[in-house]
Amino acid sequence: MWRIERIELENFRSYKGRHVVSLGDVNILWGRIGAGKTSLLYAVEYALYGRQLEVKERVAKLLDLINVEAHEMRVSLVLSDGGRLLEIERRLGRRGDEKIVVRINGEELRGREAERRLEELLGADEDIYERLIYISHRTLEGFIYGTSQKRSLTVDRLFGIDVIDSVVRVVSSVEKSLLAKAEELRGRLAAYEKYKEVIRRYGGFASVKKRLEDLTKEVETLKEREAALSRDAEDLARKRAEHLAKLREHESMLLEYYKTRSELEVLESATEGGTFDQSTVERLRDALREAVEEFEHVVGEELAEKLSKAGDVESLSIAMMEAYNALSRLQNELEAQIAEAKKLYEQYSARVRKIDEEIAEARERLKRLEKYYARFKELQKTIQSVDSARASLAELRRQIQTLEREVSYSSALRVVALYAAETGAEKCPICGAPVRKEDLLRRVEEVEARHGTLIKEVEELKERASQLEKAVEEAEALSGEVAEYLAVKTRLEELETEREEAAKKALQAEKSWKQLEKKTERLRLLLARVDRRTISDTLAKYGRAVRIRELRKRLREIEDSLKKIGITSDVINIDVNWREVVEELEKTSRKLAEAYREKALLEEVVREVGEDAEALKKKLDNTLYAYGKLQEVKAKLELAKINARARLLEVARSRFNEVFTSLYRYGDIVRVDADLEQRRGFYDFHAITPTGDRYGISKLSDGQRLSIALALALALRDIARINLGFVIFDEPIPYVDVNIRRAFAEVVKALASRFQIVVATQSREFAEMIKEAVPNALLFKVDKKESSEAVVES
Repeated sequence: MWRIERIELENFRSYKGRHVVSLGDVNILWGRIGAGKTSLLYAVEYALYGRQLEVKERVAKLLDLINVEAHEMRVSLVLSDGGRLLEIERRLGRRGDEKIVVRINGEELRGREAERRLEELLGADEDIYERLIYISHRTLEGFIYGTSQKRSLTVDRLFGIDVIDSVVRVVSSVEKSLLAKAEELRGRLAAYEKYKEVIRRYGGFASVKKRLEDLTKEVETLKEREAALSRDAEDLARKRAEHLAKLREHESMLLEYYKTRSELEVLESATEGGTFDQSTVERLRDALREAVEEFEHVVGEELAEKLSKAGDVESLSIAMMEAYNALSRLQNELEAQIAEAKKLYEQYSARVRKIDEEIAEARERLKRLEKYYARFKELQKTIQSVDSARASLAELRRQIQTLEREVSYSSALRVVALYAAETGAEKCPICGAPVRKEDLLRRVEEVEARHGTLIKEVEELKERASQLEKAVEEAEALSGEVAEYLAVKTRLEELETEREEAAKKALQAEKSWKQLEKKTERLRLLLARVDRRTISDTLAKYGRAVRIRELRKRLREIEDSLKKIGITSDVINIDVNWREVVEELEKTSRKLAEAYREKALLEEVVREVGEDAEALKKKLDNTLYAYGKLQEVKAKLELAKINARARLLEVARSRFNEVFTSLYRYGDIVRVDADLEQRRGFYDFHAITPTGDRYGISKLSDGQRLSIALALALALRDIARINLGFVIFDEPIPYVDVNIRRAFAEVVKALASRFQIVVATQSREFAEMIKEAVPNALLFKVDKKESSEAVVES
């Protein structure tokens, strides 16, 4: 491993000029505070790591390493490792230009290649150097004298996991910032609620800000306006003072003049300098009177009379407004009547259309039934009626029955006669009367003749009955269609009558509607040209014209009176201008005061609220979300730190005890157990005696705790495989406790067998203790001359 052979300084901090310090195995740098001990140690660190001194904030600026009286500084560090020799040379100028040269066994490297090769040779970066090689009193005292928490921080620093604490501190700082931000946002939201009505009145927060910007410009404009008016008022007041006595003497007349003039100016400005044509009023009056006279049967005769007789503006205004209101009401009534007439017309027209549809349908049905009705009428000609036809049919059937009986009798009589004749019977088979054959044969002929006649009559009667029966059946079959035909025909007649009446009513409604429309149109045209505003404006202009004539007349009279008493128009104009400027100045001052009050309120709103409520709510949500996430990160970091502690202890445990027993050789402690507390995750160290007793670190002596701390640091060096074979102690034991100093001297003696030791102290006694423990140690006195130049003496 590399050991320091020689340190060469030139214009480095307080070391002016060139200084060379050769080191041995154990080296003690002794000198008062500010003598230059730390500068010598910084020279070693600067040679090894260059700008890291500034990065690690050991110095504010790297240029502070240059002696105040020099423009460039140089540091040369020579290290050896067995037969190898390593020389590192760095130069730094006032302009910030830095140069490095590395020579290894005669090979010379520069720039980035030199830095890269140096990093490979050392096997340790600046962070490891600071933790395990450059050991200050802050590292040791935290372990020796601190609480469990402080001791854990010291061990974390040795392990290199104190960076987690740094991150946790940063996270905690951000947490506090987020909480503060959340409180600020809540305050702004509360302020928003407080000024909610104000913000709503302006139409939103953006409008408030815009109004504030406009107000700022408006205030400046008003201030300039106020200053200008003040100057004008002062000038006019000086001119007015020359005539003040006479003005005060006739103040009442002047006040009347000013009042009359002011009123006249207002009225003239309202007329925009034009003249009013009085015939306009007469035309308006005539138009209203004509309309009222046309509808006097509705609105009354007295209204037209009032319009004709009205002479002054007030009575004319009342009469015109009454006429307009009456005509407006009449128009509304006529419009209502027109609407009613239209409604009736539409109702009757719709009824006519409905009836037309029903008539068309009825006619279609009649057309379909007409053939049945015609057939029925033909049948009626034959049978008269169904009832009489049925009676005739019954009579025919009775006659047929009578004739059929006669036919049967005649047939039976013929059979009997033929039988008697054929058999030669002498008596009648029926009545037993004597008969003769000749009589019988004659009788047979008579019967046959009669039988034929009867059969013919029966056939004729049956034919007639059959025809009559068919006619009756057909008539009965047609009775439904006939009845329907007659009913439809009757309904058609009714519909035609109803349509005629509805058409008449629709025509009457249409006529009434059009008559009302014609009447209303004239009224509508009039009221389209004339309304309340027209009447009011016309009469107002008329009134103003009358008043202007009166005021002009009075103004001329007052001016004549003022001239007679010596108050000219120039004097009046000065007084008038002064009064106008003073009045305008008062108005401007009031506006400025109001603007200042409004501006103060809006500035308070903008300052306390800041932005729109939705944006504030969104920011608050994001802030609280980030705060919650940071709490999760913080918890995970704490867990990671505890896990890292446990893992590193597991890795370092065996080597730690080997190093401890090599440093501490008194035999009362054979082992030190290093674990973690279950509750808080702090490091827990217990010393084990030869008898197996366990003692917590708080029960150990300062020297024993010092040995444990150094053993832990050296064990970590071994694990890290560092190529640097020296240890630097910068004021390791700043306390006056003799026992701990003596214990440290013994530890240095034990370490000297493994490492090159450099101890810097301001205590002469402590330096001599180490010298006594290690007789071959080199003692260097670091002193500062009167010229503030540091020197090193062996």
